[in-house]
Amino acid sequence: MSRAPSLKVMRQAAVWLVRLDDQPSDADQRAFSEWLALAPEHANAIERLQGSLAPLRKLPRAPARAALATLTHKTSGGRALKALALAALVVVPGALALQQFPPAYLMADIRTGTGEWREQQLADGTWLRLDARSAVDLNFDAQSRTLHLISGEILLDVAKDANRPFRVITDQGSVRALGTRFVVERLDGATRLAMIESSTEVKNAEQQRTVHAGQQVRFDHSGIYPQAAVDGAEIEQAWTRHQLIVKDQPLSEVLDQLNRYHSGYLMFDRTELAKIKVTAVLPADDSARALRLLARSLPIQIATFTPWMTRVSLDSNPPK
Repeated sequence: MSRAPSLKVMRQAAVWLVRLDDQPSDADQRAFSEWLALAPEHANAIERLQGSLAPLRKLPRAPARAALATLTHKTSGGRALKALALAALVVVPGALALQQFPPAYLMADIRTGTGEWREQQLADGTWLRLDARSAVDLNFDAQSRTLHLISGEILLDVAKDANRPFRVITDQGSVRALGTRFVVERLDGATRLAMIESSTEVKNAEQQRTVHAGQQVRFDHSGIYPQAAVDGAEIEQAWTRHQLIVKDQPLSEVLDQLNRYHSGYLMFDRTELAKIKVTAVLPADDSARALRLLARSLPIQIATFTPWMTRVSLDSNPPK
């Protein structure tokens, strides 16, 4: 089996494909032949890149080129940017897989895949429910019960054990169960806790706070911030019906949640879309429909480039 070309050569090959696809001159053709003759790796790169673009060839020529053009910005270096976009089509599937399924997720004690829900009783009698693309590690011993939430969202019904406290650990702090039912979700740089029954004790490097039934907090390394009150019955119902209920939540966070159910990857400008607040009930079982529902009520555009890549952006021409 031939050795895979370097990323540098793959990008050079992408530049040549764009150059030759845009009314190449005789000089372009000769220069390309000379480049191919320099090393077997060059021809290998062209073959691999053309193979990766095969799905796009099934599309009409103009829409395929338009989709690629949309990935770039209108600058004087537009052709080079197109080439990088083409090169990304080769390297991005692996990169996205690593980003969405990092080693810690893949090696977790319990995890769910895209669009998958799971319910499991732990050794101590605690019931654990995992939302899509969620992962946890367990560390139970004679003195304590610790669950590390690596990614996603979980609903816990903690079994009582006076001799072994139950804690949920995230990168931002910890949640110590003083009662039973609650939800913990990993966000971008933060953790969200929603209490269904009883209470918990939240602690990070700076603060400590008790959170009671019906309350919700968000915490990161620097603080613990109260959020809008929650309805425990509504949360339970949403889990049962596989719904995503959001209330006055930044669109960027909503897209993070939808990405766990989406078979591809959602691209978006987090800073730009965080300014838009969302209140909605969305079908988690149908992320494409959820995106369409958002687009109907928000000033955003949804663009699909390949079966595994979708971009959400602000609508440049919103209705007046």
